Amino acid sequence: MNREQQLQWEARWRLPAAIAAFAAGATLLVSGLLFVPEDRKGIESNPDFLLSVDEQSGAYLTAAVLAATGALIVIGVFLYLFRASFARGAAVPSWFLYLVVGAPIVYAVSTVWATLDVIDIADEFAGGSPIRGDAGTDRARDIGGSAALLLGLSTAGTIGLAFLFVMLPLRARRVGLLTPFMGILGVVVGALIVFRAQFPGLATVVQAFWLGALGVLLLGRWPGGRGPAWASGRAEPWPTAAQRRGVVPMPGEEEEGPELDPTPPEPEPVPQRPKSRKRRGKR
Repeated sequence: MNREQQLQWEARWRLPAAIAAFAAGATLLVSGLLFVPEDRKGIESNPDFLLSVDEQSGAYLTAAVLAATGALIVIGVFLYLFRASFARGAAVPSWFLYLVVGAPIVYAVSTVWATLDVIDIADEFAGGSPIRGDAGTDRARDIGGSAALLLGLSTAGTIGLAFLFVMLPLRARRVGLLTPFMGILGVVVGALIVFRAQFPGLATVVQAFWLGALGVLLLGRWPGGRGPAWASGRAEPWPTAAQRRGVVPMPGEEEEGPELDPTPPEPEPVPQRPKSRKRRGKR
């Protein structure tokens, strides 16, 4: 489609994409609040986690389902951002579209599957002994084996989703669809997705914030409005704060200098050389 048709498509789907971004962020936040492991004295972290899963299996499963749902909603958000970036020549390969759709699906399936597997392991661990001390840690490690297919799907889904949060915001930033802050924060979100086990709360909060900020930007409620690339359909740098205040000219604009008079100036008269006094005396 041509540029005008692309802008019409973006205007038509801008509100649904923003709503999807808000919904995905809210879903992730709720999922992070549903399950909070307890801190039992005298029990190591891994056995303690399994006991918490056994006691709160319903909340643990619901949190996983909400996280998977949020990942599926992200597909609509990234499809909108991918198409807008691709139309402005963001150097996004066409095969990236399969990653936009496939990675969140694999992540959602592997998340629910892994959760069900952990619930079975937690039930087995809580029904036996020992639980405390090093013996409990060793027993939890022996029970906690997962299928190779599940490990492969979980790894592929996690890396694929993290890659989306890194590469797509950077490409969108390059053509002026996102601010530099949003592009860098997307990289941070991708890194936190990979290391979610070490920073579970932080990863959820930052990812939800990025999605909410993207929804605000799509609606044009971002401080200073949306970048000019959204209106023009071309790749244009996101204006800086100084450019928005008018201190520095906007990209493509030149500073206006003094107007030049096209009429050439008249030549100044050449003064005549005075006569010599000696010649006047002879005369």
